[in-house]
Amino acid sequence: MRTGAGPRRHRHFCAELAHAAVDAEADFGIAAKRNPALWRASAAVPDAAWMPAPDMPGAQVSAVDYAPQGWPPGTYTIIRRVRVDTEEISGDARSRRRRTIPKDQLQLALDGPVDHGWAVSFVVTNIPADDGPNIVGIEAWFRCRTDIEDRIREAKLGAGLRHLPSADRGVNTVWMWGALLAGVLSVMIQSLTGLGTDAAALAEVPTRS
Repeated sequence: MRTGAGPRRHRHFCAELAHAAVDAEADFGIAAKRNPALWRASAAVPDAAWMPAPDMPGAQVSAVDYAPQGWPPGTYTIIRRVRVDTEEISGDARSRRRRTIPKDQLQLALDGPVDHGWAVSFVVTNIPADDGPNIVGIEAWFRCRTDIEDRIREAKLGAGLRHLPSADRGVNTVWMWGALLAGVLSVMIQSLTGLGTDAAALAEVPTRS
């Protein structure tokens, strides 16, 4: 049995949840809050240790032995980094993407000496992985599992669920299920037909209503 916790504000990044999963005889994968220890672990990964991440252009994956203090035995960290070209980095200091790039890289990219940075994410897990392909597979599983959060966000913003059309609960229920079904079918069709060069990026519902 496996359990996972997604990236929303990293509210599940705690040893108690990891121990609860182990007590329930489950493996766990939990998105980690970026902290100095994780940044150091990422910076220490040799270039040769990075492996391409499937279905995510420009992304690479590796793993380190780092485990937060007090977490269950067998805990380690999977790291994903995604190349971000300088022109793609927002000029807004509040941009979430900027916070995922190490500060020294971000400054170099903004000042001009380099033409890209790496947006980095961390997953703390105890799922056994003896070799590179297994690590890549676990990262892909975790990433695909959290896609449901995008579907929820799109349903709220792109399917008009912020402004249901009626004061009647029954009418709103029909509207909601129709909107959710349409959104899921849209994503499914895009994924199955492979539209464009990056089907994963296109498989989204517009979030402007």
